[in-house]
Amino acid sequence: MSAKPIIAILGGTGDLGSGLAKRWIAAGYSVIIGSRSVDKARSFSKELGGGARGDDNVGAAKSADIVVLAVPFGSHEATLLEVKNAVQGKIVVDAAVPLVPPKVSMVQLPAEGSAAQIAQILLGDGVKVVSAFHNVGATKLHAGGRVDCDVLVFGNDKESRDIVIGLANEVGNCGIDGGVLANSAAAEALTSVLIGINRRYKVPGAGIRITGLPTSIPQCTRMMAKSVTYFAVPGLPLINPGDDLAALIVVALKAAQLQLTSGDVVVVAQKILSKAENRYVELKHVQPSGRARELADQTGKDPRYIEAVLSESTEVVRHRPNVLIVAHRLGFVMANAGIDQSNIEQVDGEERVLLLPRDPDGSAAALKARFDTAFDTNVGVIVNDSFGRPWRNGVVGVALGVAGLPSLLDMVGAPDMFGRPMQVTEIAVADEIAAGASLLMGQAAEGLPVVVVRGLTFDAAPRPASALVRPRERDMFR
Repeated sequence: MSAKPIIAILGGTGDLGSGLAKRWIAAGYSVIIGSRSVDKARSFSKELGGGARGDDNVGAAKSADIVVLAVPFGSHEATLLEVKNAVQGKIVVDAAVPLVPPKVSMVQLPAEGSAAQIAQILLGDGVKVVSAFHNVGATKLHAGGRVDCDVLVFGNDKESRDIVIGLANEVGNCGIDGGVLANSAAAEALTSVLIGINRRYKVPGAGIRITGLPTSIPQCTRMMAKSVTYFAVPGLPLINPGDDLAALIVVALKAAQLQLTSGDVVVVAQKILSKAENRYVELKHVQPSGRARELADQTGKDPRYIEAVLSESTEVVRHRPNVLIVAHRLGFVMANAGIDQSNIEQVDGEERVLLLPRDPDGSAAALKARFDTAFDTNVGVIVNDSFGRPWRNGVVGVALGVAGLPSLLDMVGAPDMFGRPMQVTEIAVADEIAAGASLLMGQAAEGLPVVVVRGLTFDAAPRPASALVRPRERDMFR
C-alpha cells in the first residue's frame, strides 16, 4: 500500500463521513465519497473540493485501498452485503454504532457483540475489519483545528490497526491501539454514554482521553500538548448602523459550521461594533474649537478631526507632526482617541469618522448574552482594537471590552517554577488573546472581523477590560 492510500467513505455525505473526508483531504489523501445515489455523491464531492470524487458505494469501494463505513446502524448490514465483493483483500474501517432509536443514549449492543464483529462475520476472513472513530464528535471534525479526544482502534490484525491509527492522527486525534476486534464493543457502547452526556451537559461533542500514556508515543504526545486554536469566521456582511450584529455573527458562525462551545472566546473587531452602534460623526457638522485649530496647526491634521478627538478625550498627552496621543474618556491612552477613517464607507462624498463604542464592556456583555442563548453555552467575548505601544514600533490588537473571562490575571504571590513567589506579575490575558486574533483579522481589506478562540481555560473570575486601564496616579510616564 502506498504512503497515501486512496480512501473511500461510504456514507461520506453524512456528518461523520464528511468531517473525516475534509480532514483527510486537507492531509493530502485522495478521497472518494460513496453513497447509494451517484448524483448525490458527485455533487457533494464537488462541494468538498480538494480533488474528491463521488461514486456509488460499490464503485467507491472498488476504487479505494481503504474503505470507511460511516453509515447509520440501520443501513449497516445492507451496505456491507452490497460492497462485500468489492472490499475483499482490503481494510474496512467500521465506524458504525448500534444505536436503536429513540433510546440512542442507552447502550444496546447486538447479540454478536458489536457492529464491527457483525461486519467481520458478513465480509469474511478476506477482509481486515478495523473498528474506529465511534467517539469523535462530527461537530469537532467540522470545526477545524485539533480534535480534543482520542480514537480507540480495534482489529484482529496489528498491521491494519497501525494503519488506521495513522489515519486517526491525520484528522487531529490521537489514535490508540485498543486491541482485538471483540474489544470494539466497549467503544461502541461508550458512544451511547457520550450522547447522553452531550444532552445533559448541553455540549456538541463530548469525547474521551486516555491518560498516562508514555511519551514514547510521539503522535499522542503531540496531540496532548497544550494548544489554542483561532478560527476566523467568514461570510460576515458589511455592517451598517442599526444592524443586529449578534444575529449576523450567529448566522455566519452556523453557515461556517462553527458551533460555539463553553470556554470559547469570540473576538469582535471594534470597528464593526461601532458601525452597528452608529458611532459615525460627519466632519461637515463639526465646528473646531480654538484648541482644535491650534493642535491642527501643530500636527498637520484636519481641525474638524482634531475636534472629534478632543470630544472623546480627557487629556492631550503628547503631540507632534502627524501624531496626537490622548487619554480617552474610557481611560485608554491612545492615538487619536481611537477615531478611525480606514475601512469606512463614505456616503455621498462626505467625510466621516468612526468613534469607539460608548461602553465596550457593556457591548461585550450584550454580545455574550446573545451568543450564550443562541448556542446554549457559556462563552467569553472580547472587543478588539489596534493599538500602538510606547517604546515599540507597530500596532497590536488589544481588548477594549471584555465579558465572560478575566481580562487581567493577578499572579502576585503565585510560585514560579522554583517555588519563589512572584512579586508584581500581572498578565493582560485579554490583550494577549486579542493580539492573536488580530493576526487573522488583519489591518486592511481582509474582511474577517470575528475570530473564535478555542482551548483556553481560566480559574479566575471574569473581569472587564476596564481592569486593564492603569490608574493615572500609577502611570509614571504622565
